[in-house]
Amino acid sequence: MKQTTKLLSSLLVSALCASSALAEIRTWTDTSGRQVTASFIGLDGGDIILKTADGATHKFALTRLSAEDQALAKSMKPSDQPVMLANATVAQASASVDRLVANGLVRANPERAKGGKKPITGFNPLASDEQFVRRVYLDIVGRIPNYAETNQFVSDSNPNKRAKLIDMLLDSPGYNSNTFNYFAEMLRVKDRLEQDNLRGVPYINWMQHEIEKNTPWDKMVFEMLTAKGKMWQDGAAGYLLRDAGMPLDNLANTLAVFLGTDVACAQCHDHPFSDWTQHQFYEMASFFGATTTTMRAYGKGKGKESPGMAMNAMNDLMPKIEEMVTQSGQDIKRIRNGIRNYMGANRYIVGDMDTNTMKLPHDYKYPDAKPNDPVEPKFITWNKEDKNLPAYKQKMKSAEELRPAFAKWATDPSNPRFAMAIANRMWKRAFGQAICEPVTNIDDPKQSVNPELLIHLAEEMKRVKFDIKSFMRIIYNTRAYQSEATSEKIAMGEPYYFQGPLLRRMSAEQAWDSYMTLVLGEPDKYAKPLEDLYSRSIDLDLSNPKLDAQTVLVKYDAFRKMAEKERALMGGGLAEAGGDDMMMDSGKAKGKGKAEAKPASGTMENASLTYNGMVLRRASTLEQPAPNGHFLIDFGQSPRSLIDGSVKSGSVPQVLMMMNGKAQQMLTSPDSLIFRTMAQVKSPPEKVEALFVSVLNRRPTLAEKDIAKRALSGGDDGYANMIWALINTREFIFIQ
Repeated sequence: MKQTTKLLSSLLVSALCASSALAEIRTWTDTSGRQVTASFIGLDGGDIILKTADGATHKFALTRLSAEDQALAKSMKPSDQPVMLANATVAQASASVDRLVANGLVRANPERAKGGKKPITGFNPLASDEQFVRRVYLDIVGRIPNYAETNQFVSDSNPNKRAKLIDMLLDSPGYNSNTFNYFAEMLRVKDRLEQDNLRGVPYINWMQHEIEKNTPWDKMVFEMLTAKGKMWQDGAAGYLLRDAGMPLDNLANTLAVFLGTDVACAQCHDHPFSDWTQHQFYEMASFFGATTTTMRAYGKGKGKESPGMAMNAMNDLMPKIEEMVTQSGQDIKRIRNGIRNYMGANRYIVGDMDTNTMKLPHDYKYPDAKPNDPVEPKFITWNKEDKNLPAYKQKMKSAEELRPAFAKWATDPSNPRFAMAIANRMWKRAFGQAICEPVTNIDDPKQSVNPELLIHLAEEMKRVKFDIKSFMRIIYNTRAYQSEATSEKIAMGEPYYFQGPLLRRMSAEQAWDSYMTLVLGEPDKYAKPLEDLYSRSIDLDLSNPKLDAQTVLVKYDAFRKMAEKERALMGGGLAEAGGDDMMMDSGKAKGKGKAEAKPASGTMENASLTYNGMVLRRASTLEQPAPNGHFLIDFGQSPRSLIDGSVKSGSVPQVLMMMNGKAQQMLTSPDSLIFRTMAQVKSPPEKVEALFVSVLNRRPTLAEKDIAKRALSGGDDGYANMIWALINTREFIFIQ
């Protein structure tokens, strides 16, 4: 919070920003005669809250003002604008959000009445502890809580336990894993790219490390847009190399993801439904007109590779390589393409030329320019006033400055869409629907379901300096989020006003990671091994004239053996998963005292457990995306070809996977962690309760206990049948 002295001595302004237009504007005087022009927000106990022209909200003791102003403040009506203190607590920030959501609920009723729906009288009832703990685990760490985690929260009598749990989960490895899953789908992150042997592993590792460090979103995006070199030299280069050779497609994705602006249609013609023109699209593409993604495309210049250098190196070395392979007795026909692809992966490198080569397409048909005309870079604007914002004041004296200029413009806090786009997306993560749909096209914020809320969230994102974790902490602590889920059917295109989160199905990653929780107990203990092995084995310097055939073959041999090293770290099965106390309260089996913990695995360090060919780790540590036939793919994981490309509708493969797939068999195996959990308690009622708490995170009802009693009368198969039945319920697969 700014000091009162600074407020009253240096902030002398004559008008307020438009967002405060509804509040009374006047000049306030303190006991020393200093004055400041500000709008009255309200009183908070013995403090007054004023808002100045820069949009900052200031809070200080009412007694610092003159007696006349004190009396006036006590008689004034508080502003309906939310309070946004520079150092607002989470509770204050969440309350401001709730206030705007509540205002939106009131405005929704006339429209609902037209559709014959009942009026909304307020937020949904507060979610129960069982509903909340399951939801918040799925939303923040991407999995259901295990038996111990559920019981610990439900039995906690601390009135602040929800806020404490949110803090704990946001600071856990599970948050990093779940956040990566979201960004990987949004950015179409892939392990195996289409170009030669080029893999996205270094890009994946970079992104996961940035999330782990809680790097602010604006810095992450800036790094992705300005990275140079090969992917294993700078992992952020993977963003541009993901679309190597397709700069126009990459730009369309960049604008849609980072700025919520869908201009893909303008790549080929003027946009039919918006004001964007094809010429504007190419003006934006011109910022990448000097950027290359292959060594071969580099222009001549000091310190830069010449055209065709990579291909020349490959063509010069291949005869020598083939001769050495043949002399060793190997069949060159079987590995020739592999070697060429191996070397070819080193052609992909992000760099900048000294000339902007962007031109209009050969079939350009509009009268404002001719086909193949050069295009000068120019930033798009959403309003006439945008060009006066700081984001638009970028230096672009040389071609090499174009890409950094675009990145600075895109990520600047004053950019009209950057903060709003990511805030809108993060809101959808928590509530199941965005304030402005679709998230890739915030064409007009005023047409969103709650414009004031959307604008406020964008300002909050700026206030927390694009710290995604801090932003989500505010959202998860709102009364709106902690309400019961809305199960009312919302038709496509129908507005939703956020009286609570929408009832929604788990994502493929959430379902898989929940299975891993039931199998491993604490799935975050099983990390992926050898994350930098690919980078070490693939790297070749094709611009080095001293590179010889022997070096290529030695490194290629290491590259081929990489898979063998990974397979060597696969070991152990269900019996080694977790410990016998993993799912029990505080490591104690009911009625038995403290249980003896077993090591997570009897295999070598960093080894991954397997079952029937499946690697038992969290989705974020597996191949991106999973291979065909895997649970993740059958359950709707994005193939990473489209932005936000996952599928959450049901399908026959999903039904078969849930009913009789390998993942289902794994859970009902006698070696599974659930069965070992039940083995620690003797009575059937306790076993049934352990099952319900483990799978559904709640205790069974009396009716369910009666059903379970009959099911268990058939012997030990009854428990497996119960697990099967609970996993296949709507309650398990939906986030309530």
